[in-house]
Amino acid sequence: MQRTVSSRRRPLVSVILGLASAALLASTAGAVPLQSNTITVFAFGSGSSLDLSGVAAVNGIDTRGDLLLASDGNLYVATSAGGAGSVGAVLRISPSTGTSTLMHALVGGTTEGISPYAGLIQAADGNLYGTTFLGGTASAGTVYKLGLDGTFATLYNFNSQSGGAYEPYTAVVQAPDGALYGTTLRGGTANLGTVYKLTLAGTLTILHSFTGSDGSNPEGALVVGADGALYGTTLVGGANDRGVIYKVTTSGTYTTVYTFPALGTINAAGVGTNVDGANPRAGLILGQDGNFYGTAYQGGASGYGTIYRITPAGVLTVLHNFGGAPTDGAYPLDKVTQDTDGTLYGTTELGGYSAAGVAWRITPSGTYSLLHSFTNSPVDGGTPYTTLLPLGGYLYGVSFTDLLSNAGAVYKLDLGTAGVLPVTIGLSAETIAIGSTTTLTWSSPTAAGCLASGAWSDTIGTSGTSVLTPTAAGIYQYILTCTDGAGVVRNAYAELVVTAPVSKSVDGGSTGGGGALSWLALGLLGGAAGATARRRYKSTSV
Repeated sequence: MQRTVSSRRRPLVSVILGLASAALLASTAGAVPLQSNTITVFAFGSGSSLDLSGVAAVNGIDTRGDLLLASDGNLYVATSAGGAGSVGAVLRISPSTGTSTLMHALVGGTTEGISPYAGLIQAADGNLYGTTFLGGTASAGTVYKLGLDGTFATLYNFNSQSGGAYEPYTAVVQAPDGALYGTTLRGGTANLGTVYKLTLAGTLTILHSFTGSDGSNPEGALVVGADGALYGTTLVGGANDRGVIYKVTTSGTYTTVYTFPALGTINAAGVGTNVDGANPRAGLILGQDGNFYGTAYQGGASGYGTIYRITPAGVLTVLHNFGGAPTDGAYPLDKVTQDTDGTLYGTTELGGYSAAGVAWRITPSGTYSLLHSFTNSPVDGGTPYTTLLPLGGYLYGVSFTDLLSNAGAVYKLDLGTAGVLPVTIGLSAETIAIGSTTTLTWSSPTAAGCLASGAWSDTIGTSGTSVLTPTAAGIYQYILTCTDGAGVVRNAYAELVVTAPVSKSVDGGSTGGGGALSWLALGLLGGAAGATARRRYKSTSV
């Protein structure tokens, strides 16, 4: 099927002129095609009674913590808002059917915690354990226990008095000694955060108080190393105030393993760069090779963060420098995941064609590729704070929000069998100038039917081609939604960047508004203008 169309639909970025065109051309130089199909597992906004403030009255919303695959084969997720008390909830979700069960809606106040910012773990006793950032008897956060039968109990109430630990931003980890270990964003002798030990009986011991010179404000969870010690990161602090990687034994002996370098050159996009990255907001994982892997939120060659490997001795190697929107991710918020074959997976908060984040992978040979550019729709949501969970040949994840219900979704990425995707869509050229053409090609041989949306809405079959001649600069997203014989709905995407020649500045008119760039375009470009569009944690000064 051959069809010639003129792409007159409004692109995701309506006008990108002058500097924007130059930035887009530079950022697309290393573009890698998207390599996954997206399947919605559960949309938090669906079936919920949303009040005027957008808080789900039944399901939780705004998930910041990772999905947990528990021993019963179900996924568990803690949300930082929503639920009957509007302060967070824990849900159980079937990965196969998407059926959800509300396990517990937090009450809040001094009775229970408020706002679980971290995910859950399943301890050796079979129970789930998690933290809340606020709430509890001292309004300083809690650690809670939840049975698979829904039985809920507060295990510990944090207290900010007398150098106590408080505001746990991260999840706990269980060490071989059976105790839980975690960090708090604040508290300790210098009020810059702590590392703590908590027994299952509820007795807490502060192992280390951060002082600034050795790191401060840990946002990433701890990981147990091969030597039985705990390894983690801090957002800021250290010699350059850009964060550190540290080691602490279960008896409290603390060592700085690596100090992130200062930001140096401010690049054309207006963001600070350096060699290795800066301000790690995520924790580490212990890789199959005995090394640790992690991400830095900022810095790197392009200023949008890095993926790195670090040896237990502190030798750091950058595996990827994020390039930012539109064709790469920006600002990773969570740790990476490693599959059984050694492949690394992860997400970024921003970047991608819709400036709503991406999912990525790095193969054991070191090849980086983009798996998915989030669309901010209820299908996949946007601004993912969490990493990916390999399960049954798919990658499962959860997004923070979306543009329809502001609730996010649990999604899975289908990478295809033997690298062959059920639904494919691609462009002969992904970056063109106005007046040029590119050919869109799609195929879904196993589908019963397909629908087109986004920048196209033609009646299509399960395969075909279409010659595109866009008439406006911007970023166009072509969405293909196909349903197979079993009723599984898969979504695939192709994005086209259309550049305009450098032009004169646009007069905003007597109102002083408008100008050449929309706020979304500025967000795509990053830098000082784009920074206003980025969601950042309130206390960071990075």
